[in-house]
Amino acid sequence: MIYLNNLTVSDIEQGPFPLKDILANSLYYPACDNDGGVVKDCNTLNRVLGIENFIYCDYAFGEERLNEALDSFHGYTVIATRSLNPNDLTPNGWRMKMPPRLDLREYSRYKDAYEKPFAKWVVYERVPEKGDDFGPNRFSLVYIGGEGIATYQAIYWSNKATPTALAIIQPGHGFGLNWTNFTQPDGFLYWVVANNPTKQMPKHIYLGGIGGEQSYDNLNWEGYKKLRGISNYYDRSMRNSGYVYVYEKISVTKQDPRKLLFKPGPGINPPPKSGFFMPRLGDF
Repeated sequence: MIYLNNLTVSDIEQGPFPLKDILANSLYYPACDNDGGVVKDCNTLNRVLGIENFIYCDYAFGEERLNEALDSFHGYTVIATRSLNPNDLTPNGWRMKMPPRLDLREYSRYKDAYEKPFAKWVVYERVPEKGDDFGPNRFSLVYIGGEGIATYQAIYWSNKATPTALAIIQPGHGFGLNWTNFTQPDGFLYWVVANNPTKQMPKHIYLGGIGGEQSYDNLNWEGYKKLRGISNYYDRSMRNSGYVYVYEKISVTKQDPRKLLFKPGPGINPPPKSGFFMPRLGDF
């Protein structure tokens, strides 16, 4: 991507934040922890999508842990980082629309696990020893300490953008710290993705985690089909190396609003003022 290759260290650290370029062809990964598997796949087997910007989101990971793991992408090195503020990501402001039927007690079930909200932009460059077949010359990561559904709405809705790909990998709704199931076709993540004002859905969805391929062979999101699988998604030394399916959007169906399971709730005015897209109960 030309804009990344032309940036100097000074541009990254002090120049205008290139939000439009970053959102133009991005992958969004809520409840990501520190999983770099989708970056590797987009840099190699799925390079045809041209994704070189990754937007990660997790309210329980924390900036300190991120800093410890920053330089862990094999074959790449960090050339510059930058701390972001909410206005960098939502320059047009953000008026949250609550998904109907959302139980605020459920929404805040794991509030004790929230780390301090933050956002950081990291630009990586391929080491000289690796060639073009290893991946792009540069890619960038925006890591947001926030809640995945609110962050999607804030980032993509307010900027009239849609991610090229979405990752739902080991999102933690069973025994993890996620308050809702991201995989459900009538769930809150689906609602916020399907109701994007752009009226566009991600081209690809990564679905998987710990377990065998039979655990992830049915996405149940309308208009998607299995494209391929990624076996041994995690480190082969792990007892369970995991499996991820890549699903592809095959059709664009205009939904009859009368048949939707629920309709958008009212906007929140004024916008929440609680950091990076983790509204307090008092904001509602």
